[in-house]
Amino acid sequence: MNTAFRKHLPGTDLDYFDARAAVEAIKPGAYAGLPYTSRVLAENLVRRCDPATLDASLAQLIERKRDLDFPWFPARVVCHDILGQTALVDLAGLRDAIADKGGDPAAVNPVVPVQLIVDHSLAVECGGFDPQAFEKNRAIEDRRNEDRFHFINWTKKAFKNVDVIQPGNGIMHQINLEKMSPVVHSDRGVAYPDTCVGTDSHTPHVDALGVIAIGVGGLEAENVMLGRASWMRLPEIVGVELTGKLAPNITATDLVLALTEFLRKQKVVGAYLEFHGEGARALTLGDRATISNMAPEYGATAAMFAIDQQTIDYLRLTGREEHQVKLVETYAKATGLWADSLAEAVYERTLSFDLSSVVRNMAGPSNPH
Repeated sequence: MNTAFRKHLPGTDLDYFDARAAVEAIKPGAYAGLPYTSRVLAENLVRRCDPATLDASLAQLIERKRDLDFPWFPARVVCHDILGQTALVDLAGLRDAIADKGGDPAAVNPVVPVQLIVDHSLAVECGGFDPQAFEKNRAIEDRRNEDRFHFINWTKKAFKNVDVIQPGNGIMHQINLEKMSPVVHSDRGVAYPDTCVGTDSHTPHVDALGVIAIGVGGLEAENVMLGRASWMRLPEIVGVELTGKLAPNITATDLVLALTEFLRKQKVVGAYLEFHGEGARALTLGDRATISNMAPEYGATAAMFAIDQQTIDYLRLTGREEHQVKLVETYAKATGLWADSLAEAVYERTLSFDLSSVVRNMAGPSNPH
C-alpha cells in the first residue's frame, strides 16, 4: 500500500486514497471527465501501483491510451466449488512441497480473501412436486461429493483468508450480491472500493452495486489469490444511456432480453458498459443486477451501475450493518463514485436505449437472443 495521496475520509475514522488529486496533478480538470470504471481503476493504481510507474499508468486512463499494461489488484476472489477447489488443491500441493523441503506449510495461504461458494455440485433428482425434494436432493449431493466437500471444509480450517459458504445456501452470484460484497472495504485504517474476480462468467452480476467484478479462469483467480496483480490495458468503456421507463407489467426478463438483442447488434464484446441516465436511476437494484448478470450473453466484460440511493436502499434491505451502509454513501460522495458526480463523464462511445420500447419477450431453446 502506498503513502502518497493518502488523506482522511471526512466523517469517519478512516483514510482513503485521493485518486482525484492524483489525476488532477497530471492533468487539471481531467477527473470530471473520467467514467466510473476509470475512477475505480485510478484509485486502485494510486493505492497499489509501483510509484515509479504510477503517472504513466494513470495517463493511460486520462488520455484513453492503450499502449501500456498497468496493474489491477482485485480486493477479493469469489469461487464456486469446481474451479475454486482446483486452485486450493494447488495451494495444498504447494504446502506439501514446502513441508518436504523442511519449511512451514502453514505459511502458505491466499494473500487476498477468498470466498468459496458451493453451488455447482447439485444435480436435481427429486422434482418440486415432492414436499421433501430439497432435503432429498441435498442428501444425494452430500453423498456424491463426500470427498470433495471434506477437502473444501478442510481448506476453511487450514487456510487463512478462506471463507466457505456451505451447499444449500443459494446461488453463488446471488450470495455475492446480497451478502458478500461490502461495496466499500475498510482495511488497516483505509477505505477503498470493492473489486473482485470470480471463476464464473456471470460474476458481473454484482456490477449492479458499483463493484468492478469480472469472470476469469481458474489460473487467473489463483494468481490473484497469491497477491499478484492482474495486468490489463484500458478496456473500451461504453456509456449506455437508458431513457424512458418500463411500461406496467413489463418484467426484468422482458427488459434484459430486449437489451441483450440491442447490445449484440452494437458489438460490445470485451467492453466495460456503464449504464446511466434517467432510466437507469429509476431501475431497482434487482433489475440492474439482472442486466449486469447478462453481460456474458451480450459479450461485455463488465456492466456497471454507479452507486446511488437505490444502492444504499438495497444494502439496508439485505441487512448490511448501518455503519457499513453509511461508509458506502460517505465514500462514494467524497470520491466521485456517486452517480450524480458523473454528469460530465465522457465516453469513447455512447449508446441510447429507450426503456419504454420494451414489450413482452420470449427466448426459445434454439434462438436465445
